[in-house]
Amino acid sequence: MVQLLYVVAGFAAVTLVSGWAGDESSGRLELLLAAPLSRRSWMLRSGLGVLAAIALMTMTVALLTGVGAAVAGSDALTPMAGTLALGLFAAALAGVGFAVAGLVRPSAAAATVAAVVVATYLIDLLVPALDLPEGLHRLALTAHLGQPMAGVWDAAGVVACLVLAVAGLVLGAEGFARRDLRD
Repeated sequence: MVQLLYVVAGFAAVTLVSGWAGDESSGRLELLLAAPLSRRSWMLRSGLGVLAAIALMTMTVALLTGVGAAVAGSDALTPMAGTLALGLFAAALAGVGFAVAGLVRPSAAAATVAAVVVATYLIDLLVPALDLPEGLHRLALTAHLGQPMAGVWDAAGVVACLVLAVAGLVLGAEGFARRDLRD
């Protein structure tokens, strides 16, 4: 069940990155950059907007999870906190999309993030089922988050997700700012 929630959160990140990256291909970016706004500033601000949307999605899921647990008569706080792993995963994926958009091109961002989501799901599903080496399973980012719905967190995975989100946004902004020099 949790693996499917990661897939849903991952594809939510794909959708948000796709909508964000669509600003360039749809022509909206030229309109936005006609104002006194640098490419770097636009990238950082709009990237923070995507991360804020992920945070809002995560809070909504946490609230609904808490309500469901409370109605069932069980502890609501642990699974509510556990849903934060979904947001961390989605933010990390968005960071990958930002980096690809800035360093390669925005049209490749959503496809890359979708490929990472599918690869992560397949690794999580097939490696344990086929009794493959644990080293292969560690390739999936979700393997580093612990069991957050049970209150067991892996700090290294949390830090990895945060680093991917922030570093991806910064790399993307730097790459995007240099785009005028390359084109």
